[in-house]
Amino acid sequence: MSRLILAAIFALAAPVASADAASSAKELARCQAMSATFKPKQKEIAKLKDARDEQAEIVETKGEAWDDVEVMRNASRKHAKTADAAKADYEAAKADLLRMELGLQEAVTALNADFEAYNQTCATQK
Repeated sequence: MSRLILAAIFALAAPVASADAASSAKELARCQAMSATFKPKQKEIAKLKDARDEQAEIVETKGEAWDDVEVMRNASRKHAKTADAAKADYEAAKADLLRMELGLQEAVTALNADFEAYNQTCATQK
């Protein structure tokens, strides 16, 4: 009788154990796939940061150039046109910098969300 009960318990537990093993294998594969995306995303963020920093230097240079010609704005119409062109160039560079900064922030926010999801579902507590 006890053998029959034991056999019934094992018969019921076997599908659950195999389902847990399959689920664990899928979970492991999902976690490995998630972690494999981190390095490429970090490299992309580094490239975005470098491009943003380079653009910030360009904006600084164009701002100084505009400041230099703005001083002479009232000297003549030609000087005023030169100052207007320098200001427009500076404003365009600032707009590019803002676009780059927002793109960088979006990429960092997305990576942080990926890290958080990985930590919540894949990282083990020790």
